Amino acid sequence: MKEPYTTSQTRIYWILLILSLIIGFVLYGFLQEQFSLQFLVFFSGVPFLLFVTGVFGLLWPKLKPEGDEVYIIHALLIGLLFIILFFIHVWILLPRICPNFGECLGF
Repeated sequence: MKEPYTTSQTRIYWILLILSLIIGFVLYGFLQEQFSLQFLVFFSGVPFLLFVTGVFGLLWPKLKPEGDEVYIIHALLIGLLFIILFFIHVWILLPRICPNFGECLGF
C-alpha cells in the first residue's frame, strides 16, 4: 500500500511556500516602483495562491479526517483557515500595496 503523504509532497509544498514569499518580497519590496499599482494589486493573488496552497498542503496531514463523522469539522477548520489567510491578505497586505484601494482598481 502506498504511503499517503510522502516527503516529496512535503518538499513541493515547502517550495510553493518559499516561492510565494520570494515573489512577494521581490515584487512588492524591491521592484514595486517598476510596476503599476493596478498590476501589483491584481498580481497579488498569485503569491497568495502559492502561499495558501503551501500552507494547506503542509497542514493536511494534521487536519485530515479520520472517520466519516468528522468531515464537517474538517471542512470548518479548512474554511476558517482560508478565511483567516484571506483576511490577512485583503486587510493587511493589500492596503500596504495600495492605500487607496478603489483608486488602484480604477474606480
